[in-house]
Amino acid sequence: MADIIPFDPSIPKDEVDRLFRKLKDTRLPQIPIVPDAGHAYGPSLERINKLYNYWLNDFSWPDAQKQISEWHHFTTVIQDLNVHFIHEEARVRKEKAIPLLLVHGWPGTFFEFQNVMHALLEPSEPDQPSFHLVVPSLPGFCWSQGPPDEKWTLQHTARIYDKLMRLLGYQTYVAQAGDWGHWVVRELGTGKYPACKAVHTNMCPGAPPKGTKLNEKEQAAMDRAKWWIGDPLNEGHMGYAIEMRTRPQTIGVAFNDNPVGIMMFVGEKYQELADLSLKTASLENKQFNHDLCTTLSLYFFTPPSIMTSMLCYYNNVRHEVYTEFNAKEENLIRVPLGVSTFPYDAFPVPKAGAETTTTNLQFFKEHDHGGHFACMECPEEMVSDMREFFPQFYKA
Repeated sequence: MADIIPFDPSIPKDEVDRLFRKLKDTRLPQIPIVPDAGHAYGPSLERINKLYNYWLNDFSWPDAQKQISEWHHFTTVIQDLNVHFIHEEARVRKEKAIPLLLVHGWPGTFFEFQNVMHALLEPSEPDQPSFHLVVPSLPGFCWSQGPPDEKWTLQHTARIYDKLMRLLGYQTYVAQAGDWGHWVVRELGTGKYPACKAVHTNMCPGAPPKGTKLNEKEQAAMDRAKWWIGDPLNEGHMGYAIEMRTRPQTIGVAFNDNPVGIMMFVGEKYQELADLSLKTASLENKQFNHDLCTTLSLYFFTPPSIMTSMLCYYNNVRHEVYTEFNAKEENLIRVPLGVSTFPYDAFPVPKAGAETTTTNLQFFKEHDHGGHFACMECPEEMVSDMREFFPQFYKA
């Protein structure tokens, strides 16, 4: 049996000082790529300067380090792969607590779940369920070893996470994810892993059957996905994905020791895929700034993770065929599935679309606000949905 080794996530002071020296020594462009560029060519210089100045002058890494270090971190080796994860037992009603695997995506990290973990571990009301939490870093992210080769897919990651849960003593469990993590929990929910009893996702790409009549909100969801993907010869926002699925080492090396490079490549997604009208996912919001800069810092402090994290794109299904992949018989979710969809996600999904990816849709909730990073932007809604869904289909 693999050893589970406690892990100290503390970043040495020399490394922290080096980050801020490099940030301070960076010269940003003073003029845009063309006059009046705005956001048409990427984030505006106004936004770039605002985020840069916050990270350099206002962000507190000691505060972020305190948050990160409050959790119990571990590493273990499964199938020759070193895996980093957080493991926290429920603070209340442990005997009835539900084991929950939380899986992030790109450009997230384990920190993506920071805003929901306390509420899941220690609910304030006696009738609310509590959860044991396992929060791994995907292979190639933060302190998890990168995938061994180009054949490693998210389906392989599902297999080692199932082994991780059982290694921790959980013979049954449930799972939640969005973004690339969706394909990890999708695989766990196919029925190939009997220990996984239910799956919840906040991103579930699915195409409604042809001829489906969509209401205004559902059509808006489909239009949003179309806006994100674009068309042939007009790829919309796919430039970042095309680069990562073709030349990840080229840009990976460019960003590896370049904090502003990381800020631009990662930070852009937290603008394009967030609900800026919500005000919780805006550079005017100090909490959002802190969470974003913590994420940027984690990528910088854990080289070569900004490069190896890109293998999610190189090794896995392309955006254009997400819905086809999810509708294949072997990829259908067969355990009870819960879906929470948010209008500013990359792939907000109508119910008819989600139904094409599963044989067992048991919970579907369309939220009127929120975006791709749901646990960061809308933690109360996500906690509420998980509390409502999981206890129906998991009994300790």
